[in-house]
Amino acid sequence: MTRDQVLAWLDTRRPVPPATLRDRLRRAVHDAPGGLAAHLARLGQELLDGVTSQPAGGRELALDLLAADAFATYAFEAQAEDET
Repeated sequence: MTRDQVLAWLDTRRPVPPATLRDRLRRAVHDAPGGLAAHLARLGQELLDGVTSQPAGGRELALDLLAADAFATYAFEAQAEDET
């Protein structure tokens, strides 16, 4: 899955996430092998790993945590769309 393919799919999501979250999601996306749902789940896991690797972190990690949650949600959406 290419970065451009993932970004194009994210751009179709409604409602559109707030600008700050949308920008964080876009920055996290990179090329990776595999299908869309697996790729989105992996992106969420990468962000969550970054958050949990900083146990002393505070509010500065909130955006990454929100983005990880969004990617997990999008992974389920992509899987559901693939099954229809």
